[in-house]
Amino acid sequence: MNRFFVPNEVYEDRIAICRDCVYYFKPTGNCKICTCFMKVKARIATQHCPQKYWDKTTEVEAPETLPQEIVDEILDMWKDLKTGRAKDQAAKKRMIETYNTIYNTNYNVRTNCGSCISTCFDGIKKLYNEYAKG
Repeated sequence: MNRFFVPNEVYEDRIAICRDCVYYFKPTGNCKICTCFMKVKARIATQHCPQKYWDKTTEVEAPETLPQEIVDEILDMWKDLKTGRAKDQAAKKRMIETYNTIYNTNYNVRTNCGSCISTCFDGIKKLYNEYAKG
């Protein structure tokens, strides 16, 4: 699991900046510039805003469990994955980005490699099953 999550107060500052930004697409929570899911990106210490509204930080914490917004992201995205196949390209990208964030991997969001996609799906499914019960 990724050990480079920012503390809650840094996350809250970042996500508040995003939500007030003209490039924040409220219906999906994506940035219109980098297309990232900001609930996920704002949690990662090594990430930065493409408009330079917030920067990378060395302030990190190593949580025992996933931050709640990452859990919420997994639970929300499952509706687009539960058939065993991503509903569309956006759902596939969201799954791979979230997997990369959690496991500190670097799968290409445009991959068509069945093994890569399966690895990401299985990882998200495992976490979904773990957190959906809670």
